[in-house]
Amino acid sequence: MDSLVISNISVYKAISEEAYLEMVELQENGRSPKPDGGEGWVVKHDPQQSSFKQAMISIVFTGMWLEAFFHHEIIKQKSKKQFKKHSKKSYKEKLELIGINESDILDRVDSFQKTRNELVHEKAFSGKNEIKLAQDEAKHAYEIIEYVSNVFNKKRLTIARS
Repeated sequence: MDSLVISNISVYKAISEEAYLEMVELQENGRSPKPDGGEGWVVKHDPQQSSFKQAMISIVFTGMWLEAFFHHEIIKQKSKKQFKKHSKKSYKEKLELIGINESDILDRVDSFQKTRNELVHEKAFSGKNEIKLAQDEAKHAYEIIEYVSNVFNKKRLTIARS
């Protein structure tokens, strides 16, 4: 018999997804077509940085969701001992451990983890020769949650039908 597991994993996912969708809405409402009909947009000034804030919330809670997901899934598939052994490993290594080996998602989650760490630990611009937009990174985070969730929902459906 499975033991009761109390977790906030679904709350983390909901917060991440809601923040992402709010960010998208703010971006869409914060721009209008160029008055001359040319290509591109006129972006309205957002002194409150609302879209940026929602992007950051989405990124942070995607990281929290991934950590909780790995905790549950590694213990479920392996053991608590294996989870402890791999707890400091990268997101990429944890995905491989639980059976996700597609190079595209492994590369994306690896990039996400680095970006998340840079943003959360205020290292976004320290010595980097690139500029990342939080909104773009939130989109990547949203896609990671969707991908990983879909893979494991399909696996569970296949097992349930067996």
